[in-house]
Parts: sequence; structure tokens; C-alpha cells
Amino acid sequence: MYLAIELWKASGLTQVKFCAHEKLSVKTFGYWLRKYKKGKGQPAVLEKEGHQKFIPVKVPQLNNNTISGDSRIDISFPNGVQVNCPAGIDITQLKTLINF
Repeated sequence: MYLAIELWKASGLTQVKFCAHEKLSVKTFGYWLRKYKKGKGQPAVLEKEGHQKFIPVKVPQLNNNTISGDSRIDISFPNGVQVNCPAGIDITQLKTLINF
């Protein structure tokens, strides 16, 4: 099943679409994906009805004076897409980038 997970990651498809194409149970695929990620030390990403949801991460409040001009936020999605932006980005702009 780990091979199927690697193929899914390379496909760029959602889990639901990949499972339909490969005739796999979404629930079974999700079980093996959690095992795979746990074995790799990666946090699980929750998925329900084909929509991925992030696990909340708490970040300590920073005073704008402590953010240097070269500080960056890097976000990597499971399908390989990466978002890199300045740490001082407006939260509305960041949400737009993530939801694009």
C-alpha cells in the first residue's frame, strides 16, 4: 500500500479522486496513509469528503519589531506545492495564497 501512497503523492490528485481511479477504498487508503506518515514522522493531515484540513499549529505571538526583514514563512503541501512569503505578510493575503 505504501507504493500506492507514493503514486498518489506524485499524481497531484486528491485522495478521493486517486482512490476512485485506482479502485481503492478511501477509508483503507486513509488508514495506510496515517501509518505511512507516522512511520516517516510526519504529522497527519485530516481529510473528510475530499477536503484536506490542517492540524492547528500554535505559534507564539511575535512583536513586529522582532521579525527581521528576511524572515520567511514556508508552507509545503502534500502534493508538492510550496508557498514562500515574507513573515510580515497580511493574514488575508496569506489565506488567499493558501486557498488558491
